[in-house]
Amino acid sequence: MSTVFLLPLGVALLSFWALWPVSILRKDASIVDFWWAPGFAALAWAGWAMSGVPLAGTSLLLLALITAWALRLGSTLVIRRVREGVEDSRYAEMRAAREPGFWWKSFFMVFTLQAIIQWIIATGLIGAVAVGAAPGPLATFGALLAICGAAVEARSDFELDRFKQSHPHGGLLTTGLRAHVRYPSYAGEILFWAGLSIVAFDAGIWWAPFTAALMVALLLYLSGIPILEDRFKRTRPDFADYRDRVPALIPRIGRGATGDIRQ
Repeated sequence: MSTVFLLPLGVALLSFWALWPVSILRKDASIVDFWWAPGFAALAWAGWAMSGVPLAGTSLLLLALITAWALRLGSTLVIRRVREGVEDSRYAEMRAAREPGFWWKSFFMVFTLQAIIQWIIATGLIGAVAVGAAPGPLATFGALLAICGAAVEARSDFELDRFKQSHPHGGLLTTGLRAHVRYPSYAGEILFWAGLSIVAFDAGIWWAPFTAALMVALLLYLSGIPILEDRFKRTRPDFADYRDRVPALIPRIGRGATGDIRQ
């Protein structure tokens, strides 16, 4: 395997492994999320550094997109966790279900697994930044799609954080973007990765759409929507009505939606 891909794999593993002992000391496995977004940027830069191609064209375009997205999302998650001060409920439930010994089990099922998944998803991005191609019209379209997705995700996170600050005892946010789709953050992230895969495909990385599809699959079927749906069904009595009215990811064209805040 080319060192263009091997070095990013090492970066992914070592970075997540470095977080593992910190998670044991803090009793908080959710700090793994701190490196999820920034890790993609680190892997892309590592792949580019090993390639020796100039920082121009598709390489510059993709590195700029992934770095801006990673810094915004990574800082948002860190600030959110510091403000809340407790382990994310997804990991708290995982911990409770796998005790005793979750502290060492988490090394494999949380930190190592996320490192490998992150690297697999990033291979399309790494391959594209390492070829030094000149972006064409398709790449321009992909970049615009990625920017739109990142903007939707940023707006969604802003609305959610503002809601949490004004409703510290919980509630169901159904206004703003969530009046149109239940999970605008995931919708934005899917658009972002679809855009990146188009740029990478334009650079000749044929497998890039498949790695982006893995990210989409995680959000749709494993670590994203299913977990939130289950939590909301258990903790938000009014979620069933909201779910019936508002689609998960794609707005209903031609049908108005009004939302409210229900506690």
